[in-house]
Amino acid sequence: MNAPATERRFVCPDCHYVHLTWGPRCAKCTSLRGLVLVTGSEAARELPEQSPSPDPSEAPQEFARLVRPRLSIARPLPQPELTDPVQELADLGPAGSGSVPVPISEIAETTFVRDLTGLAPLDHVLGGGLVVASVVLLAAPPGTGKTSLTLQMLDGLRHRSLYVTGEETEVQVAATARRVDAASSQIYVFAERNLDNVFAHARALQVRTIAIDSIQKMACDDVNGRAGSTTQLKECTARLVKYAKSTGTALWLIGHVTSDGEIAGPKTIEHDVDVVLELDRGPKFEGNERVLNCSSKNRFGPTNVVGRFQLTPKGFVAVDADGWNEEL
Repeated sequence: MNAPATERRFVCPDCHYVHLTWGPRCAKCTSLRGLVLVTGSEAARELPEQSPSPDPSEAPQEFARLVRPRLSIARPLPQPELTDPVQELADLGPAGSGSVPVPISEIAETTFVRDLTGLAPLDHVLGGGLVVASVVLLAAPPGTGKTSLTLQMLDGLRHRSLYVTGEETEVQVAATARRVDAASSQIYVFAERNLDNVFAHARALQVRTIAIDSIQKMACDDVNGRAGSTTQLKECTARLVKYAKSTGTALWLIGHVTSDGEIAGPKTIEHDVDVVLELDRGPKFEGNERVLNCSSKNRFGPTNVVGRFQLTPKGFVAVDADGWNEEL
């Protein structure tokens, strides 16, 4: 028969301090060994130094639930020797094909290949020029001069490029190009909204830069939804990025901005591209100042960089208001 509750005591095995109730820690010496249950005549103020360690089966039921596990320091184990990872992957068949993991310390240091655009503030904001095989998103509200800036950039690149318009006609784009003195024979204009047709003509022309005006107007025939829908935007952006990386073609995507300043469409557009540029109006030059900044994302250069222009009837004119380097 169990002893009455008044005869139950719990003693610390380290300092022998007697407790009326059980606890995971000794109230006197803060030992975490657990309290020993003693009953009847054994409920003394001290226990012999030779007292054996308590049997967990004699502890109250709460012991197993409240006792804290002992901490242990992890010791590093010896790393297994690598044989030939490439050969081991090859033995796996199709699963081992393609690229393989390499130590980051063995990856050769390189610099990004850039093309100058002829617009010093734009080169400054990009980090030194337009990076080959990069995907840049230019976000701007209506009427800020996205088409003029894009045409002047393509003209300044001095190589074969393709301007894809999904909103204006080829005649309208050509008229803008003549007005800003960017009617170069190196710039091809294509009024098209089907992305597969865009890729086919870009390959045939072997262009080095493609400008899409605008990404919200592009669509893939094999994808459900109208142009500008979430599904179409996600798929079009993914295919454009894949095309840029596989062919070494720079992509310049124009995106509309809503009245609250957000880029129209899902945020995945910003996540998938390499650089996000924002073009907005400034207060100077009677409202004709244009401020270009990269405030959120640039995989090839710093962010929070600003370049300023004045929008004139002849197009964008650089303004040295932020100390950008004219030699870029």
